[in-house]
Amino acid sequence: MESKKSKNKVRSKVLNRLSVPNVIIVGGTASGKSTVGYQLAKVLELGVVDIDDEIERVAAKPIHEIFRDEGEVGFRDQESAIIKSLTPIRNHVIITGAGAIERDENWETLGRLGPIVWLATPAAEVARRLVMKHDELSKRPLLAEAVRIEDRVEREKYLTAKLDEMMERRRHRYEGAELTLSCSYVTAETCAQFIKSMLLDNKLNDDKAR
Repeated sequence: MESKKSKNKVRSKVLNRLSVPNVIIVGGTASGKSTVGYQLAKVLELGVVDIDDEIERVAAKPIHEIFRDEGEVGFRDQESAIIKSLTPIRNHVIITGAGAIERDENWETLGRLGPIVWLATPAAEVARRLVMKHDELSKRPLLAEAVRIEDRVEREKYLTAKLDEMMERRRHRYEGAELTLSCSYVTAETCAQFIKSMLLDNKLNDDKAR
């Protein structure tokens, strides 16, 4: 007869650290990567590395000033150096900048660090989030031109088109992620719990080509 103790015993699922040494969050500009990434780290009890924050820490200045002083190539070089330095890291949620995945070497390094999760937030949704946030736009060098557009409707159209263009340029990378989801209409905590569930149940697309 089965004992009451064994009958009531519940085994908690844990992450397979061999297949999930870290979790990598990718996605377009303002897609919710940082918000969801920090929530995911909380529910998985992992550390967090925000690559943009690391770049600013090492450079001792904000990203828009790096773009101003060194151009996009200079910024991308610093971004690649930070990503390369993460090779030994384990037990972290790693949040990338939107364009970090464009360089082959970055994508390959990130892929070795752990499963990649793509937050596929639609461009129109991101444009609606940013259209009236002049301070946020000014901090994003590839979107800062939108601040000059006075008409709100035209500004939103510009942002949507610009975000769509960047998305299409990076789509071949994003589609190589092991997990794709949109969190447009749920809270960051709900999104994080969903990702956690998928990771614990090993419901990742391991056949995705990187």
